[in-house]
Amino acid sequence: MHRSERRISSVLRSRGITWLMIAMSLLMGWIALGRGVAMRPSAGAMWLPSASQWISDRMLSAAVNVLLVGGCCVLMALVNKVYNLLRTVSLMFVGLFAIILAATPALFITLGSGLILTLCTLLCVMLLYSIYQEPYRTRRVFLVFFILACGCLCDYAFVPYLAVFLVGCSQVRCLNLRTLLAAFIGIITPVWILWGVGLLDLSTFSMPQFSLIFKAGDVVDELPTLVCVGITLCAGMIIGCVNLMKIIAFNARSRAFCGLLCMLGIVTGTLCIVDFNNIAAYAPLLDCCTAFQAGLFMRLYEHKRAYLVILLLIILYCGCYIWSITV
Repeated sequence: MHRSERRISSVLRSRGITWLMIAMSLLMGWIALGRGVAMRPSAGAMWLPSASQWISDRMLSAAVNVLLVGGCCVLMALVNKVYNLLRTVSLMFVGLFAIILAATPALFITLGSGLILTLCTLLCVMLLYSIYQEPYRTRRVFLVFFILACGCLCDYAFVPYLAVFLVGCSQVRCLNLRTLLAAFIGIITPVWILWGVGLLDLSTFSMPQFSLIFKAGDVVDELPTLVCVGITLCAGMIIGCVNLMKIIAFNARSRAFCGLLCMLGIVTGTLCIVDFNNIAAYAPLLDCCTAFQAGLFMRLYEHKRAYLVILLLIILYCGCYIWSITV
């Protein structure tokens, strides 16, 4: 690499660029709000109303959603700082997450299940990381599945992640009979409590209606979102595979942590395809996983012009954003 290229990489990893990307995403969201960009109602409700039905006022919904974006950014930074997940102090991946999410402005400025799922998943990831090789900490396992079960009441998008985190318990080497019992109790507790106090009517349960992306009737209307999610899916898959060649040389702890992150990305990307009608619930988490992979890629391949990939992604997402607000 030339000196100028090293300088570009250094600038791209700086805190200033991270804050610039976050500010840019807020500006993108503000412009989209002024243009009246809106998200279609969620189809994911099971027992309780989905998050998209909680707030009817557009400005309040946007404000709450932006706060959730900030919460996700903080948790992403904490995960990396506490567990050294990406082996870097750079927060570039946090700013990239904000840009990727803003490229689908309807998800950025409208309250929905997607960011709530992302926030809950990051909390659960931190809890699982904290009990690596410590299976006796069953309270944290209970809390992981309690959080996910609470989400399941409002959106079935949370349901597949019960299985993901059960496998995750095995990855962090804390799976035994006691943790299985803790997980089971954590799953049934929210339903039991709400049903017991009369806030939940079990007869109102509605089955999810899955729709493959190839069979969805409104693909044309959702084309900008589809293209943006497709870019994220491809980028996450390619960058993740490239990272894997380096991850296999990590120690067991780092491999377990990165393995859980990879599994989350694979499952989320698959769900975006097999459940297109509820893609808004999965896209933010896919953005988060891809941003983590991009941050790790930048760290591992910095001396091989990794900055070109990051800049290309930013340009592509800015193009998707312009397309989204002009159609």
